[in-house]
Amino acid sequence: MAVDAIPPMTVAATRFIIASLLLWGWARLQGQAARRITPRDLPIILTLGATAVAIYNVLFLYGLKLAPASDGAIIVPGFAPVFTAIVAWLILRERASTWAIAGFVTAFAGLYLVMSPSGAQSSNRLLGDVFFVLGALCWGIYAVAGRSATKRFTSVSATLYGNVAGTLMLLPFAIVERGWEALAAAPAVSWIGLLYLASFGTVFAFVFFVEGVKRIGAGPASAFAFLVPIIGVVSSVILLDERMTLVSVLGSILVLFGLWLVQRRAPTRLARVHQRT
Repeated sequence: MAVDAIPPMTVAATRFIIASLLLWGWARLQGQAARRITPRDLPIILTLGATAVAIYNVLFLYGLKLAPASDGAIIVPGFAPVFTAIVAWLILRERASTWAIAGFVTAFAGLYLVMSPSGAQSSNRLLGDVFFVLGALCWGIYAVAGRSATKRFTSVSATLYGNVAGTLMLLPFAIVERGWEALAAAPAVSWIGLLYLASFGTVFAFVFFVEGVKRIGAGPASAFAFLVPIIGVVSSVILLDERMTLVSVLGSILVLFGLWLVQRRAPTRLARVHQRT
């Protein structure tokens, strides 16, 4: 709805400007808006802004120009949890259990079935797919950085600072597109799309994700990215009267089962003692 009338990078920049204002209001209600940022906070804030906001959006949007959308729908949510688990293991020493690895593989297989990728070919498809993979890597780094950020800020404040930093990085792209002209001429439906992206797709989604990372860890939280295409498919059935195939249903079941495996915890030593007695 938004990009029908507004250039993509302008959509991205405007989305995060609105989201930053909403997050500032939320943080103020929590009494966190006035917290002074110290120089030692800047590296983590810049990492949050660069990965999930600026670089990710550039890679994903330009990837869509080079490769089929079905590639992005599989590669990004499919590889993001894997990269998150790897980065969390390297930096935070979060070790993925055997159950988690099995869950990732199962969920990825289900994701492939849900999307039923087309065989559409393009001379630039490989480069577009590389952009998608790099975008997934950016999200993995963001998830791990978010875990560190929540040790200094609330989930709302961490998301706010990351959004502001990323918005400043996106603004030059929007200026090159002369985005203000498109915004001024955009119809109401495009603005509705922008407001939805800013509020639900950014403010609530990002804050809830960072809070999830804080509570259960970067790897397990990122595994829920596998649900994004399923919700998209189900929404298209409900809102656009599209049909969901049997293969998509089976794929959805596999994704949910994979998520259950990822979240499964091995019995603690004390629990095993109780089981024996």
